Amino acid sequence: MPSEPELYPPRSKGIGRGLLVIVLIAGVWFLADEAKRDYIVRAQVSSGLAMAYGVRNVLEQYLADHGELPASNEDAGLPPAGENGGDYVSELGIEDGKIVIIYGNKANQKVHGKRLLYVPDVSSPAEVTWQCSSPDIPDKWLNEPCRSDAN
Repeated sequence: MPSEPELYPPRSKGIGRGLLVIVLIAGVWFLADEAKRDYIVRAQVSSGLAMAYGVRNVLEQYLADHGELPASNEDAGLPPAGENGGDYVSELGIEDGKIVIIYGNKANQKVHGKRLLYVPDVSSPAEVTWQCSSPDIPDKWLNEPCRSDAN
């Protein structure tokens, strides 16, 4: 007695498995690509924070010399904020004793035009401590000390 034909021939099962493998690979690639993009944005944000360390030293010296924080770049003897930029930072300046970093130039669109604040705490005259935060950059692109849940 002849056997009944298979509902799914063996060849079609192989095609289904192959498509599943392709979909899985595409999903892994997408996740890896998204993680890479986030890493690049975090690196750009970090570069702005690294640039701020020089301004931070100027602020601390100004505080030691004058007993108060400078209100602007001009007060601290620094060039205007727009002249202190870099590849990812369009402006690096002082506003009322705070360091303000504005991302621009070659920065990723996700942070372009956004601000990072670096604020000194001078409550202890022996040592200035610094807090960083951002009103408009999501935590996933900020360094650990700058994230809202770290402050």
